[in-house]
Amino acid sequence: MQSPPSRDLSVILVVQRDSELLRRVLRDLQKQSVASRLECVLVTRSATDLTDVSKDALGGALSVRSVEAGHVNTEGGAKAAGVSAARAPLVAFLEDHTFPDPTWAENLLQAHRRDEFAVVGPVVHNANPTSGASWGCFLVYYGPYTWARAESEIEHLPANHSSYRRDLLLDYGSRLPDMLEAEAILHQDLLARGHRLFQEPSAKVYHLNYSRLGPSLREYFLASRVFAARRAVGWGGLRRAVYTLGSPILPLLRPLRVFRYARSAGLERSVVWRAMLTILLTFSAGAAGEMLGYGVGAGRAEEKLLQFEAERDKVFSPRDLEEARRLPLQAANPAVQEEP
Repeated sequence: MQSPPSRDLSVILVVQRDSELLRRVLRDLQKQSVASRLECVLVTRSATDLTDVSKDALGGALSVRSVEAGHVNTEGGAKAAGVSAARAPLVAFLEDHTFPDPTWAENLLQAHRRDEFAVVGPVVHNANPTSGASWGCFLVYYGPYTWARAESEIEHLPANHSSYRRDLLLDYGSRLPDMLEAEAILHQDLLARGHRLFQEPSAKVYHLNYSRLGPSLREYFLASRVFAARRAVGWGGLRRAVYTLGSPILPLLRPLRVFRYARSAGLERSVVWRAMLTILLTFSAGAAGEMLGYGVGAGRAEEKLLQFEAERDKVFSPRDLEEARRLPLQAANPAVQEEP
């Protein structure tokens, strides 16, 4: 039996079922300038749910295969299953509503080749920039990553969108699912071990954001609770209490950082002000999640987060989906364009 061709980068997507957005991402991966050097690993509960998707992806240079992780009930566990199944020395995570620029993979590979970076992340742009709510959601999640910062300033990179040396991830062994559940904590640990992180300015992705408030609040609440619970592992009772009681002030402090991010990215002030209500409410939901995470742990938040993400494509509005269809990946950064 002939062995599969070697690949340089395994692109891992955690998906639950077929969707228009997933097919768009796979088309964008097929169009990568180095598609023949990539494999796409679709981590799902049941591979039969994605049979038609995998068939549609055949015929191009990109290798696409499904990995079943039916027993896994957390996103971190599903991502770890993808890492274990990957065949390339580098792995990159991507979401089924994030669209990579045609040279995204090539630029990630070049950055890894230039130096022994543990993690290389992209610059993230807004794929549906016509609503204030979309901008609010985008700036809360990806505000720090809308422009490339100096290497010395990087302490974390965008979760679910960065590339890693696979051997470093496998070194975590049974801890890997927990580390991948909150990648900011993984990045802190890698830095503490003497590894380096890098944001590649030429590697660009376009993230589709919610233009409805409900999904943004729910996801950020759950993600914040998981983050706080993971961060507090090993803490004493006093430290947990301080962070629990201090969580309510976060919505007052974090919008100030958003203003700094927007200014550094060259974003129009009018866009930020239109997004401010979404920003404040989303940060408030996150503060509530962190309070619970520090105080009583994650509960079932990890499982609920994975369930939410399985139905994510249903919560985008028709306008969001239309903007995704019309997105020209070769266009200029929409973050500095005027809103219509």
